[in-house]
Amino acid sequence: MKLKIAFGVLLAGILAASVLYTVRAASGPPAASAPLPSPSPTLHGDGLSDSHDGYRMIAVTVPDARGPAKEVAFRILGPDGEPATEYDDLQTQRLHMYVVRDDMSAYQHLHPTLDAGTWRATVAVPDGGAYRVFAEFLPRGRGGAGHPTVLGVPFLIPGDTNFVPLPAPAKTATAGPYTVTRLDGLAMLPVGRSAMMRFEVSDASGTVVTALEPYLGAYAHLSSFESQSLALTHLHPLAPAMTTAGPSGSTLVFHAQFGTRGEQRMFLQFAAGGKVQLAEFTVFVT
Repeated sequence: MKLKIAFGVLLAGILAASVLYTVRAASGPPAASAPLPSPSPTLHGDGLSDSHDGYRMIAVTVPDARGPAKEVAFRILGPDGEPATEYDDLQTQRLHMYVVRDDMSAYQHLHPTLDAGTWRATVAVPDGGAYRVFAEFLPRGRGGAGHPTVLGVPFLIPGDTNFVPLPAPAKTATAGPYTVTRLDGLAMLPVGRSAMMRFEVSDASGTVVTALEPYLGAYAHLSSFESQSLALTHLHPLAPAMTTAGPSGSTLVFHAQFGTRGEQRMFLQFAAGGKVQLAEFTVFVT
């Protein structure tokens, strides 16, 4: 069992990643009412600091006890020291918020609301331990550069804690009624070099899902955390509009590059059957 008790910021190498999604959907491209973004690579920070690119994340309210619905509130201060209130859309949202515990459990992907310069959301805190809140956003006017700012702040829940061992790498993962298969099996990723990861979604009968649904402007989102530092890499679509009808089902193809060796805990979210589903994978980078 891997036990890690950490509070504060751990230094990690810079991660850079890009993703190519290819979806073969029998039903054809998404409707015009749910357009997907034009191709653009996204390189961003890892959220291990509360300040980056001239912006700073200030915690206003963080949980101090367990509970299914605890408030998180924070401000993003701009270069002028004032709360930033103007943002460009990033994957259909002004700000993406992620929460994870330092044993890679309790992952959440949320979209807080902005009220008078303060972002607010409700999170689940199932157990004690050290957690981190990440904020990913595009300051107004930087959208064309495709370079999100990613900041993070920690919080600690005291008391006895049941830590979850990091699961070993596996070829498949359960996501609600679906099974997600990594078509590359247990292949490790090379450090510092671009590598491909391919995933396929099957339903309860084992039939490959041939029509994934758009979710936040893409067919899937992959949030990857380095197991020792919690450094975040949120992989964005590079060319999500590449959609063709084909008999082989829906294949999500990721091209990712990681700058440090170690274990990556990956949270893959996709929409099917009218609901957002979550599959979790552990992948070695060596």
